[in-house]
Parts: sequence; structure tokens; C-alpha cells
Amino acid sequence: MHAIKTSVSVAAAAVAAATLALIAPASAHTTGLHDNCTNLNKTWPHGVGLAKAKDRTSGTPVTTFYRNTKAYRAAEGHNGTLDADNDGIACEKR
Repeated sequence: MHAIKTSVSVAAAAVAAATLALIAPASAHTTGLHDNCTNLNKTWPHGVGLAKAKDRTSGTPVTTFYRNTKAYRAAEGHNGTLDADNDGIACEKR
């Protein structure tokens, strides 16, 4: 009888834990650098882009961004909104 109570208790605890995992809000994964353009521009003031990226703009294009495909992909992988115009440059600014 004791073994049955223990099994039921373990099963109930597992169900409760699974339920809490489903309803508890997921904590945001933050590294700081890639969270937003303000943080990214502290490291790369003119943004970061693919090695061969070209700024798409109707004005003067930004050419002084940090060219590093690996860094760009890491930023976009963490926060896909950093390159709003999809030109291969995240957080570009003059």
C-alpha cells in the first residue's frame, strides 16, 4: 500500500510540475548586447552587417557599420527585429 501511495505522490508531483511549466511565463533570454539597437550601438555605433551588405536608403547610405557576418547572424538570431529593413545591416545609423 505504501508503494502505491508513493507512486501516486510522485505522479501527482510530476503533473503539477508540468502544469506549472506550461502556465509560468518564460523568462526572456537576455545577453544585453543583442537585446535592442541601443545596446548594440554601444558596441558598434553604426550597426553591424553582413560582409557585403549595402544600406538601402533613399538618402545617404551608411557605410561605416561593422562588417562581420558572424556577428550580424548572432544579433539577428537573438533578436530578429534589429534589421527592420532587411538590408543585411542591423541597427544602422550615421
